[in-house]
Amino acid sequence: MTGVRPVITHMPVAAPGTPPWGCAMPLPVGEVPTTCDVLIVGAGITGLTAAMSIAQGGRDVTVLERAFGSGATSRSGGIVLGDTLSGPAQGFGDCHEALRTWVHESGADCDLVWSACLELARDASLPSRPIDWQAEGTVRLAGRISGGVLDPVKFQHALLNTARLAGVAVVNHVTVVGMSLRGSCPAVLTEHGQIAAQQVIMAVDATARADDFDPWSERVITIALQTTPLSEEVLAAVGLTAHQAFYTRDLPLLWGRVMSDRSLLIGRETLAFPGRDTKMLPDDFASASARLTARVRRLHPVLIDVEVRRTWGGPIARSPTGVPSIVVDPSHSRVLWVGGYGGHGMAQAFKLGRLAADRLEKV
Repeated sequence: MTGVRPVITHMPVAAPGTPPWGCAMPLPVGEVPTTCDVLIVGAGITGLTAAMSIAQGGRDVTVLERAFGSGATSRSGGIVLGDTLSGPAQGFGDCHEALRTWVHESGADCDLVWSACLELARDASLPSRPIDWQAEGTVRLAGRISGGVLDPVKFQHALLNTARLAGVAVVNHVTVVGMSLRGSCPAVLTEHGQIAAQQVIMAVDATARADDFDPWSERVITIALQTTPLSEEVLAAVGLTAHQAFYTRDLPLLWGRVMSDRSLLIGRETLAFPGRDTKMLPDDFASASARLTARVRRLHPVLIDVEVRRTWGGPIARSPTGVPSIVVDPSHSRVLWVGGYGGHGMAQAFKLGRLAADRLEKV
């Protein structure tokens, strides 16, 4: 075995705050095998979708997960859109419809509600109804696009169940610490031993990367909040309806949705990625949460005294273009890194998992 390359973790597994979704499904303790055909690191949407697709083709797949239910999936807003923040991206234009189709065909219980998403713009020349907000300028309705909302944790559970039914072995509570070569095959080093595979997919969140290689250098922590439930009159005053999702097409980004209890989930503020020094994270998180709360209360007069139930943050890593991609590891040609989401990553993550599975067959 030669050329060990560390895989570093930038921050604790426990990111700040608690999202509004339910707890992750408990997974039984499993053993790390010494070999497998395809090894996937990360049991989020991308990793599980890739695992499910590959296993359904008859291959032996193992997924390693550091802490199931604590990653980017559980900290997302659960908004399903086809575009990236940079607009339509080649290969991802139908990703929201692909997710919707899979949910319906599989019977996945993930609270998917499909309705038009409001695309907002800072343009005072647009009509003042139904949206007339103040958020670093006058925000009004520019259009409606296809999309929906779901519960991301339930969606992750549905993918997990389907993957396991296809024969995927998912091993929880395993931290990857490095990679090397065993002959011509990549070997992944963990705290519980090493596992060699014919091919590897690194579907990790923004907290981990190779020590000497970073395919997505733009890393931040995004902050979101959830209000207490609002009356129907207040929702009507701000121009929103049940299960409605929205986002601004210009920066600074504002996105959100109406939850089933009529509370608002709204993001975002950002924090610089803390690297290995996280001692200032609690104070920085509190300051960013306060800024986001102030922004929400300035959106509309009826929200001036709105109560905030919770705030939370989650790390993201994006490519400079904001378009998800598959990157071959420069040291291991049989190792693919997948990610780089540029906002609204729920549907992108699902599509990228399928693309990674297809790409693996050609490596």
